[in-house]
Amino acid sequence: MGEKAEPTGIKYPPSEFSQKYSRILAPNGVLVSPEKMFGEGKPFGPEIEEKTKLAFKVTLKKLDKLNPITEQNKHILKNEKIDQIVECFPGALPKNLPEILGKTTWGRPPQEVKDWKDWWNCHKDVLKALEIQTGLIKQWWKYIDRAYPGDEEILESLKRLISGVITHPLTIGKVISTHVGKKGKDKAKSIHMVGTDRPEATMIYSGFFTEILAVNPTNPIKLTLVSPDPANQQLAQDCSPSSPMLIHQRCKLTAWDGLYHDFWDRFVEKKKVEKPDVVLGIHPGLHAEGVYEFWEPTLELLLDQNIVTVFTFFSREEYESSLLRFDDLFVKYISKESNLFGSQHLKQTPHNPELMWASNMYSVAFQGRTVDMKTLTLIE
Repeated sequence: MGEKAEPTGIKYPPSEFSQKYSRILAPNGVLVSPEKMFGEGKPFGPEIEEKTKLAFKVTLKKLDKLNPITEQNKHILKNEKIDQIVECFPGALPKNLPEILGKTTWGRPPQEVKDWKDWWNCHKDVLKALEIQTGLIKQWWKYIDRAYPGDEEILESLKRLISGVITHPLTIGKVISTHVGKKGKDKAKSIHMVGTDRPEATMIYSGFFTEILAVNPTNPIKLTLVSPDPANQQLAQDCSPSSPMLIHQRCKLTAWDGLYHDFWDRFVEKKKVEKPDVVLGIHPGLHAEGVYEFWEPTLELLLDQNIVTVFTFFSREEYESSLLRFDDLFVKYISKESNLFGSQHLKQTPHNPELMWASNMYSVAFQGRTVDMKTLTLIE
């Protein structure tokens, strides 16, 4: 998903720093103040403290080389430069975030929660946790050779980072609520997710999937993840189609290691797995060289079967290139739009410093075709 947009073979400096210095800044995965770690009787002495300062300096120099600022992108990169420093902090996001979300009721009907502003208004406990994190990051800022941007800027940065994590379950939840009609209270709504990789697996293992249920409070949900990606392999072993796993009292999960058209032939066609109410692909990479041919049989299948299908895209470039692919297949569009729950954690596209990307920025929904492929006539 979003990770596909980053350059291959290049390590992301904040990730490097965060991993290497986690035992100093965030023992047990929880960010602490420098006063707890440095000084007499504390875990680390002045030598490690100086090394930490130097590591921050080296990391920021690497980031400056990685992200050139131009006249066109400087207003967007202002936020990214702050986000990149905040990303350096291991445990920047509260370790108990999944637990907070799992215990939070939105307090208003899901259909009224239409964008991030609405979502944040429903999550005051998350904001309180981020305010604590802001205070800790402020204490560490003296180790950074940059002016402190202010508490509000750090809080907004943490909110952007949260959006980068929560965009996936919220987007999935909104796809289900928007495109699956009413069902009896005990009848599950089924979504098949195609081309899944690490972020979807992380969403499951971390517990963030509870936001899917928050968007859909009345029905059970059946999640089916299908992909040959290594991140999906463990899930496929844990909860194969023959033995789905109940991961919540209202959510059942199954996964399969392979391509979706093969999954359909093996399980759906033989009625071992239900037909989906909707199919979702997050960041399919249809525009990328050598990728489309793997997707084409699946796309043809979904169109022939008249399945409601949604794809999300991480940049306008990917979105517009993918529309050309869909147009060639004569898809019948339901919607083509910006995703109001796309990540607000914007990053610079490696091959073009003027282009920015973020998870789930755009989405396209379609069902069936506008042309009868047997007669090549328009379908009324």
